[in-house]
Amino acid sequence: MEIPELNRLERREFDMHLTWSDGTEHEVTYDDLRHACPCAKCAPQRNDDQSSMILRRSVEKLPKEMPTVRPVGNYALSFDWNNGCSSGIHRFERIWRLGEKLDPDNGKAYVHGAW
Repeated sequence: MEIPELNRLERREFDMHLTWSDGTEHEVTYDDLRHACPCAKCAPQRNDDQSSMILRRSVEKLPKEMPTVRPVGNYALSFDWNNGCSSGIHRFERIWRLGEKLDPDNGKAYVHGAW
């Protein structure tokens, strides 16, 4: 999937405002971002609806905070939280899908191991 380049990311109290090179703008809440963490610990918890709901509830119970954001190469961002998981590397396509209110996992269950 070809997506525009991320031109600007504004961190706000409960969400971030993203502006892309084609003029598209998104708001992504920190709760949605945390729920969509692609790390090996969090991703399997979204494989079925019940586990995903449990993960969502645990994310919503965490204290609200604004993460530190750092680039990962030229393809992704990492979000560092004072509490909860900070292991996920969020590719720009994943962040775009969150902004578009699409499944960031693109309907694919987490599979551990070599591909």
